[in-house]
Amino acid sequence: MDPQAVFCPNQACPASGQIGKGNIGVHSLKERRYKCHVCGKTFAETKDTVFYRLRMAKDIVVIVVTLLAYDCPVQAIVMAFGLDERIRPEIG
Repeated sequence: MDPQAVFCPNQACPASGQIGKGNIGVHSLKERRYKCHVCGKTFAETKDTVFYRLRMAKDIVVIVVTLLAYDCPVQAIVMAFGLDERIRPEIG
């Protein structure tokens, strides 16, 4: 975890979008959370990424997205990984 490589995602924070200014610190190594020293908000390392609130292994998601990008049939992916195609990820 490198607090110098992330910025505060809080749009209302005066330091939002500023990278490497020393305004972000590590809040929890175990939970992989950061804290903005300007607004006091904490946020996950994966905030605003496809991996945010993910409930399965990141490796599986990367493999499935890659297979979809190469036009692998959804039914084949469902069978190979034991997934349920009716479950849609939350967007937004």
